[in-house]
Amino acid sequence: MGAGESEQEFELLDLPFFIPFREEIVKPAGRGGIISAFREVSMILGLVLAMMLQQAPANDHEYIDIVRINLPEVYNKYISEHQVTEAQKKELQELFDFRDFVGKAMDGRSVNFTRPNDKGYKPSKVLIMTYVAEWCKNCNYEAPYLKEIYAKYNSRGLEIVGRSEYSEVDKMKAVLERWGTPFPVITGSVVAYNERQKIRMETFQYLLRNTLGDKRTWGTPFSIIVINGDLKNPYIVLGEMKADQVNAILEKAIGTAQ
Repeated sequence: MGAGESEQEFELLDLPFFIPFREEIVKPAGRGGIISAFREVSMILGLVLAMMLQQAPANDHEYIDIVRINLPEVYNKYISEHQVTEAQKKELQELFDFRDFVGKAMDGRSVNFTRPNDKGYKPSKVLIMTYVAEWCKNCNYEAPYLKEIYAKYNSRGLEIVGRSEYSEVDKMKAVLERWGTPFPVITGSVVAYNERQKIRMETFQYLLRNTLGDKRTWGTPFSIIVINGDLKNPYIVLGEMKADQVNAILEKAIGTAQ
């Protein structure tokens, strides 16, 4: 399933209590006893459901191993599989240089960590670029971790920039405020939730992850990690990042935070 589309499953064995067998509920005396028993059983089932909803942990995470790719090879793979004009190749080359993550963020900040020849370029030791959506619950799960590592490593050379896709701007801004997102997030495709299917395959996010073999419907979160400006050989995570793997990369490239 795609991010934000998994269904939660609950197992009664995980409940922190046990409902004992009660013979008087099973064999009530008379009609009044039946009604009383029905009410008691309904009340118990209601309590069970409430406990399940309140205490069941999220079991629909999409933790994915980090892998390193050669981006020119991915570009050539896409070109070989599609009929592309020379003008389209030029456009694609810019997209494969992650133009998606250059521009003005929702909070007004100018963002450019990938294009050295353009205005406002700022180098970074580690750059995490992540595609998100305001309705994506896996993005919601990952948000605290991104906030944590940004606070820990930003002063030492880590930069993070997000790009919203298939989202409404006001709703995305509200989500970012709720998350307390400290890094810039650029507006990508803008569409109402119930209209998003119409543009699903029109984004570079879709083109890239589809070429990489990602079978999720929406593909968020999707993160690209660049070390010392090496855009040709980034790490990618087609799902939620595993903290131990990303922490190891950060500590190797930046050093352990004080």
